[in-house]
Amino acid sequence: MTPPRALDHPVLHGFLEAAPDAIVVVDESGRIAAVNALTETMFGYACGELLGHPVERLVPDRARPAHEGQRRAYVHEPRTRPMGAGLELSGRRKDGTEFPVEISLSPLRADERSFVISIIRDTSDRRRVEVRMRESLREKEVLLKEIHHRVKNNLQVTSSLLKLQSAGVRDPQARALFAASQNRIHSMALVHEKLYQSRDLSSIDFADYAESLASLLYRSYAVDPNRIGLRVVGSDVNVSIEVAVPCGLILNELLSNCFKHAFPDGRAGEIDIDVQRQDGAVRLAVRDDGVGLPPSIDLEHGATLGLQLVRTLAEQLGAVAELVRGRGTEGRVQFREVHT
Repeated sequence: MTPPRALDHPVLHGFLEAAPDAIVVVDESGRIAAVNALTETMFGYACGELLGHPVERLVPDRARPAHEGQRRAYVHEPRTRPMGAGLELSGRRKDGTEFPVEISLSPLRADERSFVISIIRDTSDRRRVEVRMRESLREKEVLLKEIHHRVKNNLQVTSSLLKLQSAGVRDPQARALFAASQNRIHSMALVHEKLYQSRDLSSIDFADYAESLASLLYRSYAVDPNRIGLRVVGSDVNVSIEVAVPCGLILNELLSNCFKHAFPDGRAGEIDIDVQRQDGAVRLAVRDDGVGLPPSIDLEHGATLGLQLVRTLAEQLGAVAELVRGRGTEGRVQFREVHT
């Protein structure tokens, strides 16, 4: 292939033919002044069918009006840059078929004339790979949602079995242990339910989770919401499933203690759940204005299974956990979520 006389320079010719991409050189009027062999292969035109013709010959019909305006604007502000950054560009072959492309533009001054060098890369193979990857990702997301759904269902079956088993237990203390185990299972099942419902399968909104868990516990302990109010403070605190399950169990134990012990003999009161992210740390606090814990009970020497669970799960999270006495009781857990 021989470029037209205006650009008949051995260095330019060598550059055009050595390039790994199609190259189209366009003059100030928008006509094609030179092309390399890869351009002929990519677009299906012979060199003579392109030289002297408007560059819009290589552009899909629907995009030609806009392309002409953009080309004229480039002449007034020529600089090296990608064409149509952020847009999906297409080339048009001689047979009318279209294919995705990336185009880089650079100004050129030769023989006292101004030109634009367009470097064109066919991205069809990459687009096909991207489509396959997106399809594969969607399949994995559907599968993961199904896994969360099945885990939730299996946990609910386990809870139902415990409920059936407890129906034959006459000892009130033993029945209470069964009920506590059911609530713990519910707290884990709820994590998987929230993940199943979420668009983001990697994390859940913990403030929203806290409200849902509190509703479950209200029903479990037959608490009158008009007697014991509940408020959840917190937003945009998303935690991963690795954190959500132990943190949900901790919240279950702290809330259960409030419902069971903070408001005896029909006493009314309030429970506050505070979920915050501060300086990279997640802070969970459950406060009540009830009768308070006896002085003999603390997290370090807690004899109940619930407090032992709080301490053990906090250690798993690398969290600082404490019980604060005052006007009622406050349980706090603070930790930094480590992403691996």
